[in-house]
Amino acid sequence: MFIFLIAIVGVYGLFYAAVTTVLMPMDANAFKAELNTLQVPMNNESSIAELEIAAADMERTSALSYVSQKERTEVANSMRMGNTIPMVFINQNMVEYNKSYSNRIWAYDLALRGDISSQIKNITSTHEEISRLNNETEAINQKLYTDFEKGDTKAYAEDLRKLTHNLRQYNIAMENLKTQLQNVINQLEQ
Repeated sequence: MFIFLIAIVGVYGLFYAAVTTVLMPMDANAFKAELNTLQVPMNNESSIAELEIAAADMERTSALSYVSQKERTEVANSMRMGNTIPMVFINQNMVEYNKSYSNRIWAYDLALRGDISSQIKNITSTHEEISRLNNETEAINQKLYTDFEKGDTKAYAEDLRKLTHNLRQYNIAMENLKTQLQNVINQLEQ
C-alpha cells in the first residue's frame, strides 16, 4: 500500500512538473501571440458615430424613396460584395479552440492552478461572445442590404442603429479579451 501511495505521488509530481515546465510556458507564448494580433478598438468610434448620424439623416429625410429601384439594387449588391468578415475570424474554428482549452483547463485544475483555469474559461467565454457578435453583425448586414434594396428607410435606419450597437459591443468584448489575455499571461509567467 505504501509503495502504491508513493507511485501515485510520483506520477502526480511528474504531471505537475510537466504542467509547470512545459504547458505553462507554451500557453504563455500562445496567449502572447494572440494578444499581439489584437487590434483594439476593432471598430473606429468616429465611424460608428457616422453610422448613427446616417441613421438619423436617413429617417429624417426618407432618402431611399428618392433613389430608383435599379440604383438601390446596384448599391445593395455592391455593399454585399464589399462586406468582409474581420480578419480575426478568418479560418477560426471556435469548437476546436474550445476543445483544446478545455483540456488545458482540466490540466490546470489538476495541478491546483484554478486561477489559470478560471482565466482560460473567461477567455473562452469572451471568444464565444465575439463569435456571437460577429454572426449577429453579419445577419444585421444582410438585413440592412435587403432593406436598402427594398427602399425601406425606417428599417434601414433601424438596421444602422443595431449595427452601431453591435460594433460597440464588439469593441467592448475585444477590450475584455485583451485584458483577460494579459491577466492569464501574467499568471502563467509567475
